[in-house]
Amino acid sequence: MIRSRSKLFLHAKVARTGTDGETFDDAQAGHPIERRLNRIERVAAAYYGQVDLRFDDGMLVTFDSADGAVLGACEMQHRCAVLPQVSRQKLALRIGIHQGLVRQRSKDLADDAREIASRLARINDGILISREMGTGLGKELSRLARPLEEADADTPVFVIDWRREIPSGAYGGESFWPTSMHSLPASPYVYLHFGLKMLEVSENNPVATIGRDPASDLVLTDIHVSRNHCRIERTAKGVLLTDSSTNGTIVLGEGAQERLVKNGSVALEGRGMIFFGRPFKGERRGGIRYESF
Repeated sequence: MIRSRSKLFLHAKVARTGTDGETFDDAQAGHPIERRLNRIERVAAAYYGQVDLRFDDGMLVTFDSADGAVLGACEMQHRCAVLPQVSRQKLALRIGIHQGLVRQRSKDLADDAREIASRLARINDGILISREMGTGLGKELSRLARPLEEADADTPVFVIDWRREIPSGAYGGESFWPTSMHSLPASPYVYLHFGLKMLEVSENNPVATIGRDPASDLVLTDIHVSRNHCRIERTAKGVLLTDSSTNGTIVLGEGAQERLVKNGSVALEGRGMIFFGRPFKGERRGGIRYESF
């Protein structure tokens, strides 16, 4: 299969906007910039993004789809917004996204996609996307975009309202099994796939939370989902799903009958599907796939 040479370039920059910008030292301040960059990198990985370049106050990430890039950008803003600020030093996250080509052959001409993405990362705690990539957004995510009116702008751009609630449908339809994994973590661990997003519960990331709460690792907006619906946690006995919801959680393993878990725990083994607050009934949308090892 020939992979598309078209990529989405996301430029994320942590800007210092406080009164001590010139004398600010990240190490002495407790590494607030580094903490934000680490969160940005983890979010990028969750949406299948590839970090091409990491610098002192930001990074360049490539994505295969416009929806994945925008969903990742929104979550980067949310994850960084809840981090504490430093005295007299306001830190803001600026994100710009543009579509371009990845050079794969010697005859490919270099384009300025990276530079354009960098120029778009200019609004404090904002996300700007180029008009070209905005046309590739799905129906749900296109509702978050509105034209940015600038008197001196030479190219039309759109601003993404990342603070709006994103419906679950924006994450894509039925997810897929990974065709290959690079370096596998130490057992036990589990991969969770929800449309365009992938979460890993492993030694480095031992807990994943799911629910309507915006602070959840996977935010679902279905009416059957509780604010803090469930958590999936790595333990010495394996990976456990613990339900704390009103309507319960359905676990459907391969070749097994569906099991309702309500205010209790169940081990995730092999492959299967998880549904939140509703039975399976043949409808996979809204569920997540899991693969445990």
